[in-house]
Amino acid sequence: MKKLKNNYFYLMLALFGAAALSILLFFLVSRFDGIQDALSALQGVWMPFLVGAVIAYLLKPGCNLLEEKLNAFSQKRGKGDNRMAGALSIVLTLVLAVVIITVLLVLVVPTLLESIYAILLQLPGAVEQGREWLLQYAGDNETLSNYISSLTDSVSTSLPEWLRETVLPNLETLIGGVSSSVTGVVTVVYNLCIGVVVSIYMLADRKTFAAQAKKLNYSLFGKRWSEAILREVRYADQVFSGFINGRLVDSFIIGVICLAFTLVTGTPYAVLVSVLVGVTNIIPFFGPYIGMIPSFLLILMVSPVKAVIFLVFDIVLQQFDGNILGPRILGNVTGLSGFWVLFAILTFGGLFGFVGMLVGVPVFAVIYDVARKLVNKGVAFHRARERG
Repeated sequence: MKKLKNNYFYLMLALFGAAALSILLFFLVSRFDGIQDALSALQGVWMPFLVGAVIAYLLKPGCNLLEEKLNAFSQKRGKGDNRMAGALSIVLTLVLAVVIITVLLVLVVPTLLESIYAILLQLPGAVEQGREWLLQYAGDNETLSNYISSLTDSVSTSLPEWLRETVLPNLETLIGGVSSSVTGVVTVVYNLCIGVVVSIYMLADRKTFAAQAKKLNYSLFGKRWSEAILREVRYADQVFSGFINGRLVDSFIIGVICLAFTLVTGTPYAVLVSVLVGVTNIIPFFGPYIGMIPSFLLILMVSPVKAVIFLVFDIVLQQFDGNILGPRILGNVTGLSGFWVLFAILTFGGLFGFVGMLVGVPVFAVIYDVARKLVNKGVAFHRARERG
């Protein structure tokens, strides 16, 4: 009788839960516009916390390393655990990050602007130079020569008009929009400043947050499931931190090597080309080609010989990165084959754009790991059932 009452109670509870979920779903569908407005408002309010969380996560490995070194240094000097190590590691990490970003901006941005301006000025001359080279290649072929002449004449006529009527007005609109949209600029600066403050608090309380999350996890799911969830969270953290920070370090080194080579060989637009190669190298699989092609075309406008030299150098550099430098920095943190890496980049890139291409591989690696464990457990369960 008692068992029947318990079954009846759980049945009623399930029916009530299904009815409540149905009502909630109807409310969400009927009030979708209002929900979108509410989510947009919450996004604006929580944006500084999201920015702070991203900054804290990127700085966490360096902060942990500095705190460990400071504690080890204190113990060597016989002072035991240094209570100031945590605060000092946060300060040093933030200062180092600000210095690196400032130096990069001061060194790179002015040169980038000069390179872009020089490209706009040299485009007509580059078109004419390309025309002469193509005509020499065509030789006595009158049909091909006429086609090349008409094509280059069309480009020479339309290029100044395009620069005058499209590029310059858009630049003026962009500059005017930036200068008039004071509210947007203030919002970005506000989110960034508050995000830095939030990141400091998150770095300072990261151990407390981890302990609270672990306690909540145990209270909701029990010991067995909590330990499984924690193992997966640790794996996700290992994949994300290892992949993202590793890609950043790897791409920075590749950019520096490319800059050194282009400066030594006198390659045109050395800084611009190196920035393109370094930044696009963050994207796995497609990144090296995305940076290589426009860089080659930029150099080709000035010097075909140096463009070919750069192309050979970039191919060798990417081989060095893929076979030596990348594996040493990244290892095999994702555990994915080349096919699944390509699948993750195309899928997440198509859904979320450039950001999806950056984080798609580690996100899919975590999904793949969970699916693999579930499949293995399912296979083991059915095997045990067949034997029993």
